[in-house]
Amino acid sequence: MPDRFSKTLRFIDAVEQTRTTAEVEDCLLVLAAEFGFTGLFGGLVPTRPVHVSEIPSRILFQRYPTEWAARYNGKGYIFIDPVVQRLSYERNPFTWRESYETCTQEKHVQLIRGEATEFGLYDGYVVPISTIDGDIAALSFGGPGAIPASADLSVLNFAASYAIGRRLHHLAAARRPAPDLTPREWDCLLWAGEGKTDWEISVILGISRSTVIKHITSAREKLGAVNRAHAIATAIRTKLLR
Repeated sequence: MPDRFSKTLRFIDAVEQTRTTAEVEDCLLVLAAEFGFTGLFGGLVPTRPVHVSEIPSRILFQRYPTEWAARYNGKGYIFIDPVVQRLSYERNPFTWRESYETCTQEKHVQLIRGEATEFGLYDGYVVPISTIDGDIAALSFGGPGAIPASADLSVLNFAASYAIGRRLHHLAAARRPAPDLTPREWDCLLWAGEGKTDWEISVILGISRSTVIKHITSAREKLGAVNRAHAIATAIRTKLLR
């Protein structure tokens, strides 16, 4: 079983170890590079008319040439982009070329396709992702060449969905108020995370073993964890511990 899913598990492990958006993007681009993609863009798709000022808050990933990203966002191209228009009804992955071919506004196709190509983004692959809450997210990979007809881009579907989920989790964790751990609770949890026993922690900190247990129990309760391991994992995930 592990050998069969070795690449998948390596990708999951890599994404799980990320602490920043850029690191998640790096994981995606390493995989996408196998298909010639050099950039990506992902976010929450507007399902109603929104003001251009709201767009930045919907962006989850953005690794395109800086000048192109500034132009695209600044000029509100999201409202005329054939890719975004197709996302209003399409829930299956598709290529940029397919969205250009189905767009009824030829002038929009010429504008977006022409300017994107100037920045080395000729064709791409889009993965729509429906959240459990009913929102639509999408991850779009782009590159300088045409996508080969033989390319099995479906391997990017899982990666895109997993990465979007990880990014949303990052955002949710960042919005949660940090538990108010005391310095001693933090010290005890830190050493517990290093694999030290209660007795070893008591020696290191110069306090009794029962006091160590009390501090770790208090930290666990504040973190809403069910046991010591869960408390350590939660503290690491919320960046209380590194």
